[in-house]
Amino acid sequence: MKLIMGILLLLSLQVEAKEYTLSQAKAEYTVKHIFKTVKGQSKDIKGKMVCENETCEFLIAITSKSFISSDSNRDLNMQTILEVTKFPLITVKGSLPESDLSKQQFEVKSLVSFHGIEKEYLIKITKGRPSEGSLTVLLEDHKIERPSLLMAKIDNEVPISFSVDWKE
Repeated sequence: MKLIMGILLLLSLQVEAKEYTLSQAKAEYTVKHIFKTVKGQSKDIKGKMVCENETCEFLIAITSKSFISSDSNRDLNMQTILEVTKFPLITVKGSLPESDLSKQQFEVKSLVSFHGIEKEYLIKITKGRPSEGSLTVLLEDHKIERPSLLMAKIDNEVPISFSVDWKE
């Protein structure tokens, strides 16, 4: 009888995983040059988050060629530099304590795969509907040759901001 009660107790302690998918998302980059600042954005973003045993793990994927700015010529040049046929996705994955989801602001260590190179970043998140976040990518860390205009290269630092809305 004690064995049956023990098994029932263990079964009752198992928590079903909560799964979330991105219902809406947007990412925006800012590239600076001494003559100009350019912004581009993508809404072609997919993602999933699974929370189990007080830990949430997530994976987000952005199609590299989906970023658009106000200049289609510039967008084509960016796609060439980023080698989007060779590296079609930018991914972000990580884990966080489930308790962070109830905080207004928190930071998440995330592994970003960009241009075929993975690098860890600390992403700052502000909770909301949608939640917003930011990080700064260094192009040279991802072996991306910085384009130049009139012999001046664009800045190495590229701030990325994003908004995400998860649904269960």
